[in-house]
Amino acid sequence: MKGKFIVFEGIDGSGKTTVSKATAERLKSHRTSVLWHREPTDGKIGLEIRKFLRKEIHWSKQEQLDAFFLDRRDSIDTTIEPNLKNGVHIVQDRYFYSTAAYQGNAEFSPQSILERSLQSGFPVPDYLFFLDIDPKEAEKRREKRNESKEAFDDLILQEQIYSNYQKILPSSTIRLDARRTPEELVEECMERLK
Repeated sequence: MKGKFIVFEGIDGSGKTTVSKATAERLKSHRTSVLWHREPTDGKIGLEIRKFLRKEIHWSKQEQLDAFFLDRRDSIDTTIEPNLKNGVHIVQDRYFYSTAAYQGNAEFSPQSILERSLQSGFPVPDYLFFLDIDPKEAEKRREKRNESKEAFDDLILQEQIYSNYQKILPSSTIRLDARRTPEELVEECMERLK
């Protein structure tokens, strides 16, 4: 039986990494074969993207898009598709919806980026969770982390990204109130995944 592709999306500070990892662990505790995965990946291109996110290198929007698409194609070919075919469920932190939301602007609309992803043949998730939180609340969370600011770590940018998400998320998206505790969110995810 083919594995399920479960994707978590949200703006920075929404808690999606915490909740996606915890959901993967809960699924594993049910003796389910699960792989937690993320974008950008830890592959060669993904590591370059992380340098960009840390502001160590500068890229144009086109270069950003090209890098994310290359990283994703490699990820799908080497990790996602082979595991799904072998019955392993993939729980993924970020996917092509993030690229549409984060790289979308006047030059490249979020809708056109999403369309390019679909035309590229990237698999559509079986479950798409969106951790919904007000960008100002998410900013407070990020400030508590006391980490270095990244390329998109700005309230105005995060508000634009949040707006972009609202334009491109499909109607089947499972929206979670990210103000709730991680434990409560994982419980809701497990209920939905039953």
